[in-house]
Amino acid sequence: VPEFEDKMQFSFACTKVVDEFLEAKAIGIITRPVLVGPLSLALLGKAKDATLDLPRLFTRLLPVYEEVLSRLALAGASWVQMDEPCLVLDLPQSVRKDYSAAYTQLARSSGSLRILLATYFGGLGQNLAETLQLPVAAFHLDLVRAPEQLAPALAGLPAGTILSLGVIDGRNIWRANLKLALDHVTKAVEALGTDRVM
Repeated sequence: VPEFEDKMQFSFACTKVVDEFLEAKAIGIITRPVLVGPLSLALLGKAKDATLDLPRLFTRLLPVYEEVLSRLALAGASWVQMDEPCLVLDLPQSVRKDYSAAYTQLARSSGSLRILLATYFGGLGQNLAETLQLPVAAFHLDLVRAPEQLAPALAGLPAGTILSLGVIDGRNIWRANLKLALDHVTKAVEALGTDRVM
């Protein structure tokens, strides 16, 4: 759990994500780097100072995220995955607005780099409609734990946006129900076409 103090300064101090992308690229593999999103990083952190407002911390983190995205784009990445597991929680309206502000800023600064916003460990519930309006290229939904969100997501997905489907439970040792997984994929492809489903 990251621990935050009120006077902390944030900078792009570790280039590991860019270095590993370039290492894979050098042997002909183009990866999709994965980052914990700025809101989930802030919300899942621990405040060392009682006065620190964790949800608002994202505003100080965004310049670092913008630098990381810029460096990945210069390295040749075409996609980056931003994991925002906190979107499956019951969030106050103020935090939902923070997601909109954060991803609007990141979308403006990402250039040609496309953002896939990933959620998991549950369904988006009351956050679904607002999340689907975020200015990203693709959304990932957990259909293992929340298959009921597929139909409303298909109905509310903006034109041209890609939908990534989590249909295999990576935390379960038992064989997946492949028929059910294929049913979800088929339903999405029928609604969106093969080019808009991952």
